[in-house]
Amino acid sequence: MTLNASKQLNVVFITRKWPPAVGGMETYSVELATELERRVALQTVYLPGREGGATPSKQALLGFFFKAVAAIFSSKHVDIFHIGDMAMWPLAFISNVLKPRSQSVISAHGTDVAFGIRPGLAPKVYNFYLKSGAVLLGRRTTVIANSTPTGGFCTNAGYRNVKVVPLGTFAKPEVSSAQVAKPEYVLYVGRLAVRKGLAWFTSQVLPLLPSDINVKVAGSAWDLSEMQAIEGNPRVEFLGPIYGDELAALRLGAIAVIMPNITLSGRDFEGFGLTAIEASAVGAVLVASAVDGIVDAVREGETGFLIAEGDRQAWANKIVEIAEWSPAKRLKFVQKAQQVAREYYSWSRVAEDCVRIYRS
Repeated sequence: MTLNASKQLNVVFITRKWPPAVGGMETYSVELATELERRVALQTVYLPGREGGATPSKQALLGFFFKAVAAIFSSKHVDIFHIGDMAMWPLAFISNVLKPRSQSVISAHGTDVAFGIRPGLAPKVYNFYLKSGAVLLGRRTTVIANSTPTGGFCTNAGYRNVKVVPLGTFAKPEVSSAQVAKPEYVLYVGRLAVRKGLAWFTSQVLPLLPSDINVKVAGSAWDLSEMQAIEGNPRVEFLGPIYGDELAALRLGAIAVIMPNITLSGRDFEGFGLTAIEASAVGAVLVASAVDGIVDAVREGETGFLIAEGDRQAWANKIVEIAEWSPAKRLKFVQKAQQVAREYYSWSRVAEDCVRIYRS
């Protein structure tokens, strides 16, 4: 069914990811809902997280499921039921059954599919659960994946109608020449997890860099081995979690923001890489591994640079090259990166792409 391009769409957006819980999926839900409200007649059914940023309890999740079913049952004249993540695919199936004149859409995030590829019984059960959804939903349901690799996982699981809509971020004021100084450090932002590659970078790349280039780490220690790898290294400064204007200033003052991810085959993957577009938006130079969904978050040579995974010399060469840029060259690059972030990596574009998919 193709919806009339002149008709205002009636959309019900159902999500279990919502503040005060904190995370990329929560940000996605709020920002997408905000932008959709400007384009469609939107009803949002959401489950708030717990105070302190924690996710809802299992009891709350169960109660929300029945609340969502009731919202589907009682709704009238709905064109689209948009389900916020793949784990809630049964709600798309229920909407297909109860409201056969409506269409269903599911957002797919890296976390949605990555759990199913990990070793162990629970991931195998979850993978079977996802594949069951593909069988029951058939072609009635469209999956909107946040990156090409995420979409590939969905296709491999059997979902037949998969579209890719890369994520967005917030626009930032344009960097001025007065803000471009001589940077002396590279910056890592995010969780300290093995697949993020910080330990690999500090052991393999940092020794190849000039001795006056150090690493600052803004994030939380999720993996003990990663934390142990940087402890005691005089060239690595662990700052802990940093947010807001302080983080923006750190990004802007770095030679480069690094994402040295490594592939953990059969264990985990980077669904998109929100840090990449956040760095571009604030006016930082990004250097990232050309792996997983990161390739959809970087415009090569425009918002940053993609380096072959594990190529320590290529990583070192690129960082030294950027460190030697003149202030004028750096300013020209970061202003272009900000322009691309504003025009393409925006929540407005994400919403427009979603509406276009709704209609098609």
